Amino acid sequence: MAQADGAWFTKRAADFVPAAAKPEGGKKRVSNQSRIEPPANPHPVENTLLVLPKLAVQELKIEPNMSDKGDETKTLWFGRVWELRELLRVQNDEHLTRTNADKSMSELQLKEAEKKALDALLHAKEYRNILTKMAARFKGVVARRKNSLCVLDRLKNAYLKGTVVYAHGSGGCSWDNLRFGRMFARMGMLFICPDGFAYPKHTDLGKLRHKDVQPIKQATDDVDYWSPDLVYASGADGENTYSTKADSVLQDADKFRELYERCYQMRRRELHWTIEKLPRWIRMQGFYLGGCSEGAMTVSRFDDQRYGDQLLGRFIISFSIEYCYFTPTPEDGRLGGNLDVPTLNIIGTEDEFFGAKNSVAALVQADKERGFGDVKLDGHGFDTMMEQEVSTGLVCYMEGAMHGPCPTHDNFIRRLFSTFFTRPQDIWKIDQLWAIDDRLTGWVEVLKKRTKGQKLALVHVPLMDHSKLTLDEVDELRVTQKRRDVLEANKGHQEHMEEAAKAKKAILESVQKRQQQSK
Repeated sequence: MAQADGAWFTKRAADFVPAAAKPEGGKKRVSNQSRIEPPANPHPVENTLLVLPKLAVQELKIEPNMSDKGDETKTLWFGRVWELRELLRVQNDEHLTRTNADKSMSELQLKEAEKKALDALLHAKEYRNILTKMAARFKGVVARRKNSLCVLDRLKNAYLKGTVVYAHGSGGCSWDNLRFGRMFARMGMLFICPDGFAYPKHTDLGKLRHKDVQPIKQATDDVDYWSPDLVYASGADGENTYSTKADSVLQDADKFRELYERCYQMRRRELHWTIEKLPRWIRMQGFYLGGCSEGAMTVSRFDDQRYGDQLLGRFIISFSIEYCYFTPTPEDGRLGGNLDVPTLNIIGTEDEFFGAKNSVAALVQADKERGFGDVKLDGHGFDTMMEQEVSTGLVCYMEGAMHGPCPTHDNFIRRLFSTFFTRPQDIWKIDQLWAIDDRLTGWVEVLKKRTKGQKLALVHVPLMDHSKLTLDEVDELRVTQKRRDVLEANKGHQEHMEEAAKAKKAILESVQKRQQQSK
C-alpha cells in the first residue's frame, strides 16, 4: 500500500555528514565498511531489522550510520541482526589481534608434545562419549544463538528507554515504517522489526514474498529522512504480494479473503518468532508491540495473551480496527489480544484504504450485491474498543492525514509516542496531560470519552503545519510568532493610547475655547 510521494521534502546537510572515527570517550569503534559475510541460509531472525539508539551505539562501539529528522550528525545505527553480529565479530577479531600483537607465532601455536597429548585424548575410548556429547552440546548452543537475538544481550545495562517490536506494512520497512523506527530510536527506544521481504528467493518463504535488499548503510551515505526507501533494491515479488483496488476485491472477494488471511498467518508467525527470541532482560523489562497498515492489522488480530505483563502497550497505525475487506470475518475485525493492554489507534480522516469515506473499505462496503464490511464504517477503532471493553485506550483521528501520516502529522506523532512510551496507562487522558504545556495548545480536541469502567478517548487532531521542521524548530517558530503577536498587540495598544490622547486634547481645547468665548 503506497503512500503519498515525499520527494518534495528538502534534504539536509546532515544526511551526508560522516560519523566520527572515535566516540566521545576516545575508544575505537568498528566501521560499517568492515568486511562482513552474510549467512548462507539465514534464519528469519537473522534478517530482522534494528534501529539502535545512541546509547546502544556507544555501548557496542559501532559506527553510527543513521540520523533522525533534523539531526546534525548521525548518532543511530540501522541494519540487520546478522550485520550487527558480523560487526561485533570483526570487533572481537581486531581486539584479539591487538592483544596478541607482541606474541610470536610459536607462542600462539601448540607445541608438538601438546598436539600429541591432545590427539591421544581425543582418541581415548573412555573419553569418546563425553567428547561426543560436548561437541553436540556446542553445536546446539551455536545453532540456538544463531537463531536468537542474544546479540542484544550487551545492551542490558545501556540505560535504554524501552523496546519496540514492530510489524511493517505490506510493502516492507520503507516509507513511514522506517521513519517510525528512527523517531523511536531518537527517543532512546530499541526498535526491532522482522523483515517479511528479506527471505532468500529460493526458499519457501522467499517464494511468498521477496525483495532484494540494500547493503549496510555507511557513515557517509545519504539517509534523508523523507527518502521513500532506504532498505530495498528491487520491487516486490511473490504469491503474497498485492496492490489493493476496490474493483479487484469486489470481482473476487473469496480470493482476496484467502490472500489476506495467508498474509496474516505469515505475519503472526513472524511476531511470535521474534518475541520468543527476545533476550530475557527485554522480556523482564517489558516491550511495546505495534505496526502500520498490514502490520497494524496483524497487531490488532494478534493473540498476545501468552506474553502477559511483558506487553506494556500496543499501537495500531493506519488501520481502523473494523470489519472490512482486509479482515475475512467480522470476528477478525476485533482485537485478538489482552484487552487490559493500553491500546493506541492512529489513523487519518483521508486514509485511502481504511477511511470512513472514499476509501477501498468504504467502496467495498457500499456495494450492496458483492460488498462486505461493517454496516457503518467509522474509519477508526473507538467503537470496537468500547464494545470489547478495552480497559485503556486512545484513538487519534487526524484531519487530512492519508495512509502514510508522517507527511502531515510527523511532529504530532512524536509528541504522542513520547507520552505513550512513558505513561501508557494514562494515554486516554492525553488532553489533560498536554493542557499544562502551552506548546501543545490546540493539538487535540476530545470528541468522545468514557471514564466509568473503561478509560477511553477519541480525539480529533487538526491538520498540522511544518511537518518538515523538527520539534525544536516548530517551538522556536511558535515563540517567534508569539513575539510578533505581542509586538502587534503593543503596537495596537500604543495607537489606541495615542488616539485617546488626541481625543482628550480635542475635548480640552473645546472646553477652553468655550470658556474664552463666555468671557
